[in-house]
Amino acid sequence: MATYKYRIDNIMAAALNIVSAAMVMLVLLVGGMPAAAENPAVSPEIRGVWLTTNGGLDWPRGAKGAEAQKKALVEMLDRLEKANFNLVLFQVQANGDVLWKSRREPAMEAVTGNGSADLDFDVCRFVIDECHKRRMECHAWIVPFRMGATSHIARYKDNAVKHPGQSRRKYCVSYHGTLWLDPGVPDNRKWLVELYRELVRAYDFDGLSLDYTRYPGADFPDSHTHKRYAPKRMSLAEWRRSNLNSFVAELYDMVTEERPDMMVGSAPIGTYKNVGKLRNSTAYDSFYQDPVEWISSGHHDFIAPQMYWDEKFGYSVNLETWAREVAHSAPVAAGLAAYKMMDAGWSDEVIVDQITKARKMNGVSGVVFFRAEHVVGNDTKAKRLYTRLCDKIFMSPAPLPWFSRITE
Repeated sequence: MATYKYRIDNIMAAALNIVSAAMVMLVLLVGGMPAAAENPAVSPEIRGVWLTTNGGLDWPRGAKGAEAQKKALVEMLDRLEKANFNLVLFQVQANGDVLWKSRREPAMEAVTGNGSADLDFDVCRFVIDECHKRRMECHAWIVPFRMGATSHIARYKDNAVKHPGQSRRKYCVSYHGTLWLDPGVPDNRKWLVELYRELVRAYDFDGLSLDYTRYPGADFPDSHTHKRYAPKRMSLAEWRRSNLNSFVAELYDMVTEERPDMMVGSAPIGTYKNVGKLRNSTAYDSFYQDPVEWISSGHHDFIAPQMYWDEKFGYSVNLETWAREVAHSAPVAAGLAAYKMMDAGWSDEVIVDQITKARKMNGVSGVVFFRAEHVVGNDTKAKRLYTRLCDKIFMSPAPLPWFSRITE
């Protein structure tokens, strides 16, 4: 639980930062020097990053043993702190494997190095404490339904805790080489809620952040489940959205019961529904996600849509749609594809331009970068972006746009 004393201290520190930034601006203007155009006066703003553990991508990146892994994580968090980030979404589940001691899913091989092994240290406790030391919130990033390929699942065959791709195989569906827990099976949703109850009871994460809370495609082979469980005259699309809505509501109710001040949010597909002439894959029609319903029904506190494209695919108009639909009820952050600087030839200027547009857009409360390595790593473009964040964009610390749950 967040302590009242620390919350007051955090708010006072944020207020002092705002005053300090205003004084700096005044000095610059009086002295005739131009203030940095990219950094507005400090105000509440989400400055987040997804820290990926799937395959060890961001962490532990091949580091072995508790001390080496702790060191690698601390170094990454130090660099995020230096750049005045205030939110880390830390992946605690990837493909039916987790980073806490669970009775339902095995410890993540990307961290243990061996599918039959347990964790060398309490990863969740460590990352929460290290984030809080740096006045950053830490949200647990979870991936509910995706179980991984059969080759991945086989790595856990000797683990005392069976992978759900084995223990719940009859409730899984194979889709393009990957197993998925079928969201249409009510017992799957109940099982997942109890899995996350373990996490919520054990750790004081500031939030729970859902990813891949969707169907993987329109041709997902669940006709038999639809026939068995769907009410008469409910279309397949309506039923699929209903299944995800039910899961999110059940999860939210559990979190509220266990830890009333823990946030629940998600990272939906960046296009909610297509606008104008755009023909993107959409959250609502292509993947049966309806985060607008999750928020309007009171089962969501925050969203960071994956705005992983440039203006050719409607970055601004899609972000405006999210802001219009949900910002009156919950904070919206733009999920930015920093990885495309390396994978798609984007320049860092594309990302900076998207930050600027998000800051100017009514109803948008900040940005979240995918992923950490592409912000604090050694790639030339990542280094250039990081320098601009430190020197011009996130020059001063900023409070989050909600009452912070950070603890001492």
